[in-house]
Amino acid sequence: MKAPTLYRATSLNFLDGGVTLTSALIVSVLLARALGPNRFGLYALVMSIVMVALLLARLGISGTVRRFVAELHARGDRATATTVVGRGLRLGFMSGLAGTALLALAAAPLAAFFRHAELQGYLLLGAAMVLPMVLLGVLRSVAGGYQQYRYLLSLNAITSPLWVLGCVAAIWSGAGVAGVLIASLAIDIAQVAAVGWWVATNVGIAWRARLPDGIASRLARYNTTLAALIILNAIVWERSEILFLGRFSAAGQVALYAVPFALTEKLVDLIPGALLGVLVPSFTFAHSADPARFGAAFSDALRYLAMLTLPICLFGIPLAPAVVQLLYGTSYAGAVVVLQILLVSIIFGVLGQASRSALLGLESPSWLLKTGVAAAVISIALDFVLIPRYGAVGAAIANTAVQGFWALTILAPLWKRIVGGTGGAILKAASIAIALAGPFFALSRFYPATAAAVAAGIVVVAIYGLALQRLHLLNIKEALRFS
Repeated sequence: MKAPTLYRATSLNFLDGGVTLTSALIVSVLLARALGPNRFGLYALVMSIVMVALLLARLGISGTVRRFVAELHARGDRATATTVVGRGLRLGFMSGLAGTALLALAAAPLAAFFRHAELQGYLLLGAAMVLPMVLLGVLRSVAGGYQQYRYLLSLNAITSPLWVLGCVAAIWSGAGVAGVLIASLAIDIAQVAAVGWWVATNVGIAWRARLPDGIASRLARYNTTLAALIILNAIVWERSEILFLGRFSAAGQVALYAVPFALTEKLVDLIPGALLGVLVPSFTFAHSADPARFGAAFSDALRYLAMLTLPICLFGIPLAPAVVQLLYGTSYAGAVVVLQILLVSIIFGVLGQASRSALLGLESPSWLLKTGVAAAVISIALDFVLIPRYGAVGAAIANTAVQGFWALTILAPLWKRIVGGTGGAILKAASIAIALAGPFFALSRFYPATAAAVAAGIVVVAIYGLALQRLHLLNIKEALRFS
């Protein structure tokens, strides 16, 4: 299987993310409007607990499989790759089963801890989702390691609309949160079957073969480090604030944070995330096949990520009132300030994820661990200080501050690998974005939040893209060759 260029892989990943974003946005808006802030806050809390359980149950297995399958694919060593796949699935089944059992046992204590008795039933359904989600993560990582993004896109184009229909049916029938969780579980099981068939047919699964000693020791070290990083990521970049809000604030405050958090998360997954999602296998492939290409690939990735991320932040801040009003209604007006703060965090989040991908591609994760521990301690301290007093706004400030700290510190050892001229190009792109965002922000202060404001934002983004091209900061031909 031939690896696609980074541009083509990013394009396919973008389309895949677009399908996911559209589906998730539809379900989020329907649930938020149908349930109201308090009930939707409970749903967000349930999903946050489930996602934390999933992150812990994965134990870095998916990321490890993705990274080593990509390396072995670059070397043409399919036999060892099938052994890595078999090992990943065995470990994934055991850790997923343990995650399901532990969350089921913890359902009642967690419901009491968060002071919502109805959480118990929801968490039992969420526990059933953990095992298939872990297995699906491993299987998708195999396809991602082989950079078969076209297949993943095709599958997503089928399953995501089915998921939306299932959730709509659950909401319409009055099944509510429980119905949505059941629909999600059914789709996850279907995807496990589909991707499992693809992996078995196109890659192969060696269930009992032994890994060569050199690969086995490297894989174990990498997996252990990645598991620790995942725990740190869950604290710094994922959903720790929602858990603190669930304990110290009302369910409505959880909703006011969960709505903008989901919006920014999906925006990152769709636009810069389309590139971020292919960086680990691409950096690994470049470092394994031609180490000299690594610095150029990392520099180009930073440049294009900056061009994609800056308009999301700078144009999104004045658009926030219109977006919240149009999608969620006046009941969620308190989410506007939270969204504006979290839009700033996108810059740090994307920079941090790019640097993290580069360090993992180089198998140099020790700096990530050292700085991650410090960031996790700061994150928990800020959550304790800010959330009980300021609610959702305090959660957004804590999240943004900690992401900024970690993103800047993990970039430090990669600075010398950045090709000259990259920083200048990023500064020029930032200047253009700021120049366009200033007047747009001023106008937004005098006009109501309407669909016209969103349309104006689209026009400003188009002008931004044209300006980048005219100043030779964005070269389409170069992007097509970007690999």
